[in-house]
Amino acid sequence: MTRPASIVRLGLVAATLALAGCQSQQAKLAEHIARAESYMKDNKASEAVIEYKNALQIAPNDPSAHFGLAKAYLTTRDVRNAYWELTESVRLAPNNIDARLVLGQFLLLGGDKEASGALEQAEAVIALQADKWEAWLIKGRALETLKRLDDAQAAYQKALELQPQNVDLVRTLANFYVRRGDRAAAEPLFKQSIQMDPSARSYLMIGGFYGLDPKRDAESEAAYRKALEVAKDEEKPDAYQRLASHYYARERYDEAEAVLKEGIEKTGKNLDLIYTLARFYNSRGAKDRADAMIQQATVAQPNDVRPLLILSAYRGRNNDLPGALDAAERAIQVDPASKVAKLRKAELLVDIGMKEGSSDKLAQSRAIVDAVLAAEPSSPEARFVEAKLDLAEGKIDEAVAALRKVLEARPDWAQAHFLLASALMLKGDRQEARAEILKAVELDAEFVEARRLLTHVHAALGEHDLAIEEARKILSQHPDDHEMRLALAQSLVQENKPDEARRELEAVPLDQRDAEVQFALGRIDMLQNKLDFARQKMLTALEKKPDQPEILESLLTIDLATGKAQDSLDRLGKAEAAKPDSAAIVRLHGVALIAAGQGPVGEAKLRHAIELNPNDLASYSALARYYILSHRFADGIETYKQAVKSRPDSAPLRFTLGTLYESSGQRADAMAEYEEAVKLDPNLAVAKNNLAYLMAEEGKNLDRALDLAQAAKAGLAESPNAADTLGWVLLKKGIPVAAIGYLKEAEGGFQAEQPDLGIVRYHLALAYEANHEPDKAKEALERALQGLETFKKTARADGPAPADPPWVPDARSMLQRLSQANPPTSG
Repeated sequence: MTRPASIVRLGLVAATLALAGCQSQQAKLAEHIARAESYMKDNKASEAVIEYKNALQIAPNDPSAHFGLAKAYLTTRDVRNAYWELTESVRLAPNNIDARLVLGQFLLLGGDKEASGALEQAEAVIALQADKWEAWLIKGRALETLKRLDDAQAAYQKALELQPQNVDLVRTLANFYVRRGDRAAAEPLFKQSIQMDPSARSYLMIGGFYGLDPKRDAESEAAYRKALEVAKDEEKPDAYQRLASHYYARERYDEAEAVLKEGIEKTGKNLDLIYTLARFYNSRGAKDRADAMIQQATVAQPNDVRPLLILSAYRGRNNDLPGALDAAERAIQVDPASKVAKLRKAELLVDIGMKEGSSDKLAQSRAIVDAVLAAEPSSPEARFVEAKLDLAEGKIDEAVAALRKVLEARPDWAQAHFLLASALMLKGDRQEARAEILKAVELDAEFVEARRLLTHVHAALGEHDLAIEEARKILSQHPDDHEMRLALAQSLVQENKPDEARRELEAVPLDQRDAEVQFALGRIDMLQNKLDFARQKMLTALEKKPDQPEILESLLTIDLATGKAQDSLDRLGKAEAAKPDSAAIVRLHGVALIAAGQGPVGEAKLRHAIELNPNDLASYSALARYYILSHRFADGIETYKQAVKSRPDSAPLRFTLGTLYESSGQRADAMAEYEEAVKLDPNLAVAKNNLAYLMAEEGKNLDRALDLAQAAKAGLAESPNAADTLGWVLLKKGIPVAAIGYLKEAEGGFQAEQPDLGIVRYHLALAYEANHEPDKAKEALERALQGLETFKKTARADGPAPADPPWVPDARSMLQRLSQANPPTSG
């Protein structure tokens, strides 16, 4: 049966209309995309966003429109929508290599949290096109962020293999080797970069590399001289500044001054060099001369913003933040469109906002930065201030990622290296922080704040000899810097030089001795068993800083050793009444109550301390120690098992049950509870720490143990227990050179009377021996055993001496073996 002709004709008409409509829609889609692309070329990203959205109204699953919209969002800093559009681009077009590369780069900005995602994108691109060097570069950076350094090295090498003429890749691999501590591998690459690009930048980079080794000062100087010789006019100020900084760092002050004067003369009175010379005079005590130079530059060019910005920077360096802000605002009055002046104001608002605790000033700064980034999304200067804001708001990972991007654009920016080092210290990445701060100091030897941070980094890594050297350099120029004198004294104590430390602290005039100085002097008295003197100094410190937990804890130690526990009970009762939400004070009150024979009340205090701060390792340790000393393993375990039954989703309860299992020798059960605690609360760093330690003890799954230990160290940056765990895991993995730094840090973090100090020193001895340093191993063992004897002597005053910990027989056997193999030589 055939259809009527009219129906057939109707069908043809409908089909024709549909086709015409389809063609019309396709034309509109192409038109919107073309307009969007034109807007992007004209740097009108906001208009492009509208056109791409119009395109997606027509074709919701068009991958090119999603990718274009993603790039437009990135330009406008709309991070959330950019991420969504990038993931949609990849979902709709899995083979779109460009989209995956952009997504991978984007994810790298997320730091540790997003590195795995960046790695996934890079590997997907490599699977599609194995010779895509950009993907190998992203893979290397992601693997380095994930601390998979061997794999990262292989990826960087592959990227360079695919693009052997790319000098930036040569520099990337060279700098990776420097960060890894492999200078032998880095050096030929720096030399290769000179052959490929004999520019000032290449010579400055190798000059900085040589400068890391004091034995290669002559080569460093020659490289800086060569950089100055080949520098273009616009590069000469930086080359003069780097050479002057080289001389300054080596205390060759006359040569540093001469170089700066020559630079000012030959560059037409470059303002940056004028500022540097003014800072030089200021550091040498010639403040009037420095002030005159800065003011002269400002008056000579009243319609130029740069002298005002230099004045702002100079005042900021001298801690005159209101004066620095005033100069920045005057610069904006001279040139309201000056991006640099606006960002200087934004940066100062961050500094002042942090100092005053003003969220309003931080908000003002954020508004300025957002406006600058909207107009210039790639501005490294704006990204730098944004990173400072992120740090002020506790967004450490975001700040680290942003600063790494800033340094890709401006690798010779000392301030950016300094800020990145500060952020890395907050994350607990002390090794990486050291690399960054050394770079900052090499770039600007007069950067006092950087040198101060370098002192603290050396001390945190257990490099107390280097910390002492750096602190003394600063004090030679700034004798009233009490912070550095305190840091110097602390490192001298760690180097077993308490008398020198005391002399340094007593150099501070009596009327200027703040709580920190009094506390440090009291700690030295405690170390030398001068407890009455120590008590007086601690009480003086407490008057200056009432309710300070560290001072209260030292006083508790002194009171318990001298039979005056009631004094601490009264003191801690008042402190808790004043600060009832302080977990540290509640914990100390609980410890004091237990020591005074009021166990149940003290136990309740310790449980409350854990409620106040579930991540306070000391509270868990104190509670577990109470159960152990009370021989209540079974009671404690049963109590917490019942609690876990009623609240199976409580990570702190799981963790405490794990500590009790561990204390009673039930390691498998302990590890199971720690695993549950970590699953329930991935941020519970103390659970990760204990789980990693037990894994190391068992010698199993050491890769995961390392991941856990690193995460625990980041979350417990100041905990000596976490440093010990990370060092112990690294030693078990056969990396003693890395383990030593963390174990030295752990040793420095414990107080002399703490019983855990002995096993840390034993671990350190094992690491020294594995690193072929038997003499240092012997010294660590001797400290461990001597400290144990002192601890037992103190304990005997209150009752029977405690039994030796399990590590002691092995330590004594090891000491005997090392002494026989390396007998002392007679003089």
